[in-house]
Amino acid sequence: MEPTITLEFTSDTRQHLHELEHELKGIHGVKVYFVEPRDERAPVLISLGLSRKREQAELEIRRIAHVLYDFLHSSASDESQKTITLVTIEGESINIAPLSSEEIRAIIGQAYAGQ
Repeated sequence: MEPTITLEFTSDTRQHLHELEHELKGIHGVKVYFVEPRDERAPVLISLGLSRKREQAELEIRRIAHVLYDFLHSSASDESQKTITLVTIEGESINIAPLSSEEIRAIIGQAYAGQ
């Protein structure tokens, strides 16, 4: 089974999440699973399947962190209030919205190493 990272999104609008999904699908080797609940108040889940090979996974994690950081700090997405939570396999939740790209990469890397 491939290592996965699960992200939980709460936002005023969901259209920009489809744009994020498209950007994440553009990362070579990453499988993206987008789960949009019927209840508008429930969070959207995006699961990312990473490579088993450590070197390839490190490149994927770096690209994922960059895409998430750009998504969080782009002027177009500042219109709505967003929360992005990384949910680890142990069930720990970490809000990555206020973090730098390097901090996001480190957290995703730790979650990957823990699998």
